[in-house]
Amino acid sequence: MLNQKVCVIGDNSVDIYPKSGKSYVGGNGINSAIALKRNGIDAGYVGVIGNDEEGELVIAALEKEDIDCSRVAKLNKKTAWTKIELNKGNRVFVDESLGVQHKFDLFEEDYVYLRNFAWAHHTIFSNWATAVSGGIESYYEKVENQIQRLHRNQVRVSVDFSEQFDRKLLTSLKNRVDLGFFSRPELSRSELKEEFEKLYGYGFSVVVITMGARGSASFAGRDIITQPAIPTKVVDSLGVGDAFIGAFLSQWVREKTIKVTLEFAANYAANTCLINGAF
Repeated sequence: MLNQKVCVIGDNSVDIYPKSGKSYVGGNGINSAIALKRNGIDAGYVGVIGNDEEGELVIAALEKEDIDCSRVAKLNKKTAWTKIELNKGNRVFVDESLGVQHKFDLFEEDYVYLRNFAWAHHTIFSNWATAVSGGIESYYEKVENQIQRLHRNQVRVSVDFSEQFDRKLLTSLKNRVDLGFFSRPELSRSELKEEFEKLYGYGFSVVVITMGARGSASFAGRDIITQPAIPTKVVDSLGVGDAFIGAFLSQWVREKTIKVTLEFAANYAANTCLINGAF
């Protein structure tokens, strides 16, 4: 039987909405893991939380969704948080504390655990706190070491690069990442071909670009497949890109076509716009 298990390696946070007084569990990694599980994929999550009430909220959210969180580390620091305001449904980040994310890393026990999965999805900001505290070179080194190790262990790797494009980082990961997700909200359709050719040259099997309200597209070396955004009311745009990625992966690991997978992810992302918080 085809192994469809996916483990998300990533950040987490508590998303605080000061105007409404409400808080929700979130973070790129958590949001994508939730989307995977809700779309029928056996999912795990590897990350780090603080020894506080917010950390317990993160664990409770994962356990409620039946996502394996046995490799979530708990350290004697504060769980990350983000303060968010909404402008006509569009989320605006107004403040944040990376907290315990400064201490995130993968250890030998994590790599042993990850061998149980067919895929590991890595959110590039899992290690971003390293760049803040230790400099950009430390960040590059940590990401490169983690993904190289996963590749050597024959775990297929997907990475959410968000809006980043750093030649040094991409070169260090060349031919080690199967599926690369990139957010390009300002990219026009006329610029797609050039952008795909540039990114595909770093050795991905498939590149996926999301463009917000202008939809998404994918390229695997031959034709560019495009998918319009699904019209919907936007209550809260927080986590919509993460939901898209998780939904995409839920179909891709089942070996669906790119066209079918893009359409499925677009519909799931549109539904995510209708709720407060990321999930």
